[in-house]
Amino acid sequence: MKAAEFDNKLLPDQPYSFIVHLFDRLLLGTTHDEREYSELLRALDEDRVLEGHFFDGTQEIYIARQDGQLIAYEPIVVDKTEDAEHAVIQRSYELEQAPYNTVGAGKARYTGLTVRERIAYEDDLAYVERTMLCCLEKGEAQ
Repeated sequence: MKAAEFDNKLLPDQPYSFIVHLFDRLLLGTTHDEREYSELLRALDEDRVLEGHFFDGTQEIYIARQDGQLIAYEPIVVDKTEDAEHAVIQRSYELEQAPYNTVGAGKARYTGLTVRERIAYEDDLAYVERTMLCCLEKGEAQ
C-alpha cells in the first residue's frame, strides 16, 4: 500500500463522511454536518488528528500519524463489479448512541455504517480480501 504526506487536496470530493480519531476524542460526521465538519477542518489545520477515514461510497481515504506527521495511504476502492474470482457484499452495521454520536435524548445521530466487502476465494474457502467504508446512515435509534 503506497503512502504519501497528507494534504487536504487528497480528500474525496464533497459530500463525504468521516470517522476521525483526534488526540482527545472521536469525531464522526459528514460534510453536511456543519459543526462536526468545522471541527474536522480545525483539527486538520491544528494538526490534532491521529488517524482518519474519509469515504464517499466510491473510495475510502485512510490517513494515519507516522513519525509525527500525517500520511495518506492509497485509496481503498471496492466497486460493485463482481467477477468469477471475487464477489462484492454490501453490509450495514448498527452504530450505538455514544458521546461522539448523539443528538441528545438518548438518540444516536447516525444509526448505521455501510461497508462494501470484496470476497476472494482460496482452496474453496471464502475470505474478506478488502473492506471499504461507504457511508454513515441516519435514522431513528432502535
